[in-house]
Amino acid sequence: MRARVSKSIFYNQIGYLTGGEKRFWVQAREPQPFALRTQDGQAVFAGMTKPVGENWHAGDFSALRVPGTYALRVGGSEVPVVIHRRAYRDVLEALVRFFDYQLCGAALPEGEAGPWAHGVCHASDAKVYGTDIAVRCQGGWHDAGDYGKYVVPAAKAVADLLLAHEYFAPALAHIRPMRAAHREPHLPPVLEVAREEVVWLLTMQDPATGGVYHKVTTPSFPPLDTRPEDDRAPLVLSPISYAATAAFCAVMAHAALVYRPFDPALSSACADAARRAHAWLGEHDMRPFRNPNGILTGEYGDAELRDEWLWALASMFRMTGDPAWASRCEPLLLLDLPWDLGWADVALYGVIEYLRAPSDAASSHVRDKVKARLIRELDVLAEMAESHPLGIPMRDDDWIWGSHMVLLNRAMAFLLAEGAGVSHPAAHTVAQRAADYLFGANPLGTCFVTGFGQHRVLHPHHRPSVADDVVDPVPGMVVGGPNRNLQDEVARAQLAGKPAMEAYLDHEASYSTNEVAIYWNSPAVFVMAGLHEARGKGR
Repeated sequence: MRARVSKSIFYNQIGYLTGGEKRFWVQAREPQPFALRTQDGQAVFAGMTKPVGENWHAGDFSALRVPGTYALRVGGSEVPVVIHRRAYRDVLEALVRFFDYQLCGAALPEGEAGPWAHGVCHASDAKVYGTDIAVRCQGGWHDAGDYGKYVVPAAKAVADLLLAHEYFAPALAHIRPMRAAHREPHLPPVLEVAREEVVWLLTMQDPATGGVYHKVTTPSFPPLDTRPEDDRAPLVLSPISYAATAAFCAVMAHAALVYRPFDPALSSACADAARRAHAWLGEHDMRPFRNPNGILTGEYGDAELRDEWLWALASMFRMTGDPAWASRCEPLLLLDLPWDLGWADVALYGVIEYLRAPSDAASSHVRDKVKARLIRELDVLAEMAESHPLGIPMRDDDWIWGSHMVLLNRAMAFLLAEGAGVSHPAAHTVAQRAADYLFGANPLGTCFVTGFGQHRVLHPHHRPSVADDVVDPVPGMVVGGPNRNLQDEVARAQLAGKPAMEAYLDHEASYSTNEVAIYWNSPAVFVMAGLHEARGKGR
C-alpha cells in the first residue's frame, strides 16, 4: 500500500540556482518517488525522497542543471519549479528597493512607486523630549510597519548593506534604486540606497555633546490605515542613549571606510561623527534606555551594552588601522558575550570588524582565539541545521518575534566569517536552506517575501500597504515570521496550540508575526547576494 503524501510540496517558489543545491520537502512516513518533467511532458529527472526527520522527507534534484521551468510531481501533487542562474535577481532587487519605499520626508511618485506612491511626510522639526529645542532630522527610513525612526536598529540595517556591498558588489550591480529618491545616483546601488539612512543618522547626533538621540517618533503609533503624509502628530526626539551612541559610533566608522573611495566628504563627516560619539561614550556609564513618560513607540531597550562598546571600538580599529584601538577592543573580544548580529546583540559585528582590520596591528594570540571561538560558534549552528528536518539552524525556542531575522542572521554569520578568513564547510548549504525556507520550503508553504511566490503574503502589518487600498502590498518585504509567544490579540485568538514553526498569521493586525522591518530585510539582502554571486561563479 502506497504511503500517504500530504497535498503540499514544500519547495523554493522563487527558483533554484543552476549550479546550486536543489531540494524540496514533503511530509510522509516512507520514501516517495518523484519526477520532473519539461513543460511539454518530457521526463528529465527521477528520484526517491529520503527521511530527514519524523514524518519529513526531502528530495534532491541538484544534478539537474539545465535552466527551465519544470513540473515537479510527488504522489498526487505537482508544482512548477524554475531553474535559472539568475533565479534570485528580481527578488534581490526588490529586497533592496524596499528601503526606498520606506523613505521618510520624500515624495514617492506614482511613476516609480506605483500604487504605493505618497507625498512628502514627517517634514517638520522634532522637539527634544522635555524641552523646546527643535532639531531638523528629516529623511532616512521608516523603521518597520510604523513611521518611527530608531538609531539602534538603523545601525544594524546600514551595517548589513555596507557589508553586502563590500562582500558581494558584483551581485548587486544590476539593482536600480528609485530615480526620484536618488536624483543624481553616483554611487554603487546599495551604497546609494544606504546613503539616505547614513545622512539621516548624522542628524541624530547632538552637535554640542556628540551623544546620539535614541529615536524620533510621534508620541504613539498612528492608526494602521494612516498614510505617511497623513501622520501629522508632533515629532519627538527621545533622549540620548548609550546604545544609540555606541551603535552610531560603530556604523559611522564603518561608513567612513566604505564611502571613502566614492564620497570623500560623506566619509570625512562620518569619521568625525564617530570620533565625537566615542568621546561621549568615554564620559558616560552604560545605562539602558527606557521610554520616557508619554512616549509609547518602540523602545529598543537593551540591558547588555558591552557588545555595543565592542562593536564601536572594533570599527574604530578597522577605520584607522591604529594598534591602540586594537588593544582597547581585544579584552572585550575575550568576554563571554553572545556573538550575534541582532539589533540588541551586536558583538559579532565587532568580531568581524576586528578580523578584517590590519592583522599586523592586532595581537596574533587574540586573533587566533577569536577565530577558534568563531569556528566553535559556527559548528553549533551547523549541528542545529543538520538536526533540523528543513536543514536550518533553528530550535523551537528560536521562533520568536522577528524569527526570520534570527534565521537570516545565522546564515549571514557563515558568509561573513568566510570573508573574514574563517571558512566553514556548511556555509553555503546553510545559506541555501535559509533561502529555501524563506521562499516557501516551510511547513506553511508560504513565501515570506511580499510580491513573490505562488503562495505569497498579502496582508503584512505595514501602514503604507494597508492605507493604499490595493490587493498587493509593497513588494520585497520580509515579514517577521512564526512567533511561538503569540504577542498580539489576533495571533492569540487564531494560533493557540500551533507548533512553534507554524505560529504565523497573514493578517495585518498580527504585528508579532506579520510586521516588516528594515533590519529583517537587510540580512536577507546580504544572504541572497552571497548565494547569487557564489552560484554565478559556479560554486
